[in-house]
Formats: sequence, C-alpha cells, structure tokens
Amino acid sequence: QLGPRERNDKPIWVAEDSVLLSKMIEDSLRKANYVNLHMFSNGLELWEALSAVPQNGDLTRDVALIITDIEMPQMDGHRLTKLVKESTSRFKEIPLIIFSSLISEEMRLKGRDLGADEQLTKPEIGHLVDVMDHLLLQYEQTHG
Repeated sequence: QLGPRERNDKPIWVAEDSVLLSKMIEDSLRKANYVNLHMFSNGLELWEALSAVPQNGDLTRDVALIITDIEMPQMDGHRLTKLVKESTSRFKEIPLIIFSSLISEEMRLKGRDLGADEQLTKPEIGHLVDVMDHLLLQYEQTHG
C-alpha cells in the first residue's frame, strides 16, 4: 500500500481506450497523489494534443510523462510510441510507459525497439506508480 505521498502536479498523459481501465488508472494515480492527469481515449487523441503543444517554452510544463496502452482504435500504442520517440521528434525525451495486458516477449522487444522507457503489464498499478516516480525523477535530473 502506498504511504502518504507528496502531491505531484506534473502533467501525466494517459492513452487508454477502455473506460473501465481508464477510470481505474486515473483513480489509482490520484490516490498516489498524481493530480494533473490528462486522459485520452486513444493514441491519436493524445498525439494530436501533443502536436498542439506550443513549440517554444518548457515542454515539461505541458507533459512530463506518457502512459499508453497498446491496443486502441485509431492509433495504437506502438505507433504512438514511435511518433513520440522518433529521433527528429521534439518529444523524444519525454518518459513513456507502455501499460498493457499484451506484453509478450515479442511485444516487449518491439516496444523497446520503438524507444519505450518502460513496459508494464496491467493491472500492476502499484508498480506503475513506482516506475513513474523513478522516470520522473530521472527526467528531472537530466533536464532540471
């Protein structure tokens, strides 16, 4: 069980098409004191919102970490990961976690090749929070 935690207002973006899981993730992250959550019902919605983030200014004020499912309508999580992590992308430094019930060995390799920072199997929410804490801390230290 998560002990008392400081409020974390870093913007966390989540792409998840299942209404039920989306709610579960949102509730769990709020319990872990992540209060600035942006929920998207598929990868395309998240990508369009990300693409609309102003070019200038501090990107981390808009999005500090992305969590994505793999199987979603319109744009799946692998395509989203590829777009975010492409070498020419201004978003490639944003930590990205693939959170899916579909993580086989083959999927893990694919996710890694696409540049995902971490891949976790649903529904390990406690573990997800630990990994988020770690990636956000790392990101802060390197991009202060």
